[in-house]
Amino acid sequence: MRLRSQRQNEECVAFAVEKQVKITVRSILSIKDVLGSREIEIRASGGCTLGQLLELMIEKWGEKLASKIFDAEGQVLRHTRLIINGQDIAFLNGMETELKEGDEVLILPPVAGG
Repeated sequence: MRLRSQRQNEECVAFAVEKQVKITVRSILSIKDVLGSREIEIRASGGCTLGQLLELMIEKWGEKLASKIFDAEGQVLRHTRLIINGQDIAFLNGMETELKEGDEVLILPPVAGG
């Protein structure tokens, strides 16, 4: 995923003033630690994509969050799963999946153990 410009994110936020939607973001393990909670609610503009939502989150939580989701080339880490309303984004429109009111985004970092 190529990160969008600051201007594109500002446009997304500016549009949000007119029509905001509430998105619930859930996570576990290392990402939960960065966010400070297992579940957060984010208001974003209607029509924002998953990619834009993640960029807004990275603007707030910085490199600590970015390094848990993306590699150096901006691609989602190999074993990280992004799920919207119970469906892996591989079966949706990927990072371009549009989010709407009440959507739930689950960010699952790699889990090791045995």
